Amino acid sequence: MQFFTGNFQHIHDFFSHYLPVKNPVLILALTLLIILFAPLVLKRFRIPGIIGLIIAGVIIGPNTLHIIEKSTSFELFSKTGLLYIMFLAGLEIDMQEYKQNRSKSLVFGAFTFFIPIIIGYFVCINVFGFSMWPALLLASMFSTHTLLSYPIVSNMGIVKNRAVQVSFGGTIITDSAVLILLGVITNVVGGEINAMFWMRLVFSLALLGFAVLYLVPKVSRWFFRNIEGQGSSQYIYVLAVVFISGFFSELAGVEPIIGAFLAGLALNRVIPHNSVLMNRVIFIGNTIFIPFFLISAGMLVDFSVFLKGTDALIFAGILSGVALITKWLAAEITGIIYKYNKYEKRVMFGLSASHAAATLAIIKVGYDIGLFDQNVINGTIILILITCMVSSFVTEGAAREIAISEKETSKKIIDRTERILIPVSNPENIARLIDLALIIKDDKSQEPIYPLSIVEENEDADEKINIVKKVIDGIVEQIASVDKKVQVLKKVDLSIVDGIARTAKAYSISDVLISWKAQQSGTNLIFGSIADNLLVKTKQSIIISKVIQPLNSYKRVIVLLAPNSELESGFNLVVRKINTILKQLGNDGIIYGQHKTIEAFTNLIKDKKREFYNYLIVKSFDDSEIIDHVKEDDLYMFLSSRKQTVSFDFHIDNMPKTLSKNNEFTSFIVFYPESLKSLSDSQMTEMTVPAFKENIEKVIHLKDKIKDIFKGN
Repeated sequence: MQFFTGNFQHIHDFFSHYLPVKNPVLILALTLLIILFAPLVLKRFRIPGIIGLIIAGVIIGPNTLHIIEKSTSFELFSKTGLLYIMFLAGLEIDMQEYKQNRSKSLVFGAFTFFIPIIIGYFVCINVFGFSMWPALLLASMFSTHTLLSYPIVSNMGIVKNRAVQVSFGGTIITDSAVLILLGVITNVVGGEINAMFWMRLVFSLALLGFAVLYLVPKVSRWFFRNIEGQGSSQYIYVLAVVFISGFFSELAGVEPIIGAFLAGLALNRVIPHNSVLMNRVIFIGNTIFIPFFLISAGMLVDFSVFLKGTDALIFAGILSGVALITKWLAAEITGIIYKYNKYEKRVMFGLSASHAAATLAIIKVGYDIGLFDQNVINGTIILILITCMVSSFVTEGAAREIAISEKETSKKIIDRTERILIPVSNPENIARLIDLALIIKDDKSQEPIYPLSIVEENEDADEKINIVKKVIDGIVEQIASVDKKVQVLKKVDLSIVDGIARTAKAYSISDVLISWKAQQSGTNLIFGSIADNLLVKTKQSIIISKVIQPLNSYKRVIVLLAPNSELESGFNLVVRKINTILKQLGNDGIIYGQHKTIEAFTNLIKDKKREFYNYLIVKSFDDSEIIDHVKEDDLYMFLSSRKQTVSFDFHIDNMPKTLSKNNEFTSFIVFYPESLKSLSDSQMTEMTVPAFKENIEKVIHLKDKIKDIFKGN
């Protein structure tokens, strides 16, 4: 017995001497090991990774084994993770979905604020016996929620689901209301509430909104235009915006999470959702910063309080029950009103059930000003653990069902496998072409992008193709590092066009993306340009790009839809790509087209109310006035078509050439839909461009070209 007692004493002395770990390097190493292994271990027991990190925090925290000392650096990472969660929630909101669901977000935000605070106030007064102000402050804690389960819906790929979007909108509404109420109660208890307080609060919040939502997008576009190709600088800039916005939020009298969310909304309009920068932002947040916050939340739990009697356990149980029931009621009522299915209602409840960040802020402030005692602190910490566990389990189950359902639906919608080929004979424009390909690519597609290094057969062919491939490989390596799939191809052929056509056929390519400069350099008066020949020799969608600055730096996007283009077999797929660009760039969009074409366009993108963009109906494109008023940072997109098809329009087909000639620094993208089927007699009667008039226009155009040749142009 003495032997065992002595050994235990040695073990106790050992741990007392070396624990808690205070060395910052060792703290970081242990935390990273926890982030690595905790989700993997608990995954075997079908426990969400988020819960694994929280439980790990409980175990290593100061109230259990006390393995790690919460240092200043640890708190910094934890605070960053909290702001990151709110920032990503704002950044990944689909603004089109938000416009459609903003009224629903207001309704859900109202329900998830008022239902918990009213029921919570009743419980605090009648069950706990609190006075008015402590009861109101504690009740407001029930209304808050932290998007702790955001990584789950993000990993499941359902961030754009309507229920998820409504939950994001409701979060900012309820948390803003609660945190403003916290400031009011704090000032009431301190005796500082007066007219000046209200004026200062309203003015500071208005100034915060203006600075973040109006100025940040403008400054960001300027920054990204001038700091192109420097991924690390762009990411540091994004982080700086998040923290500066959070600091301004504190100056405005509300919690920094509000500023972080607003920063996400501001950069939502600047960072394309399928871009390398976006992937880097999400990857680093989900890998490092957010796990630190989850571990930190677990370290707050103290189970020892429940060994001192049942009162603390009963108090924590009631708090947790009220918190979960009231959030369930808010989600259920909203779901019933808008006829959401059971899984959408569950994911709304799951996302709004977890209490962490704002809850801690409220309880800490209440404790500091003397409204709460230690029992409230302990009960709240247990509430945080229980609600976070329930939130994770419910969200994961519901999100999985929604993801499966959406995947089955998308399979029915997509007509064919999307594979984008980017032929490159000159590596100068490859980076921008790949950026564009990443943006237009369906984010649910698992297919890689196919850059093709291609040169004509001659003595220097091998040397040329290796030079091109090296440049492509360098760019692809950067993209692959952020989990984007790219497969590089190479080909030597007697004809560039034939080589592209053969590769497109061999790999079942759906879209061929080339640069305007490449197709112009291949222009030949007799044989035609590369693009002209591709349009004849292939049936795939052809996209010609002249993008001379970063895509996220354009202020306005103008789209011109060729008459009758809705009758083309590839119209649906091209419209999805155009709409994807409009959505991801987040700019003001202007759509020109005839009535039937605009109607088909709006039906496809589910904008029957025509509130996403500014739609302008035109009778014809005879007058080129549209491209005569080009502004700085304009991006034009043309939905054109192959010759001898129902939607071919000479004016639309000629506009890119005119635009390039008259405005050298203007960017544009030309889409030629795939053409797979012939037209019926009824469709042919709908053609609106008289062939005779078109041929006359071609003759006039040819005469102008001949004049240009003799003038030396």
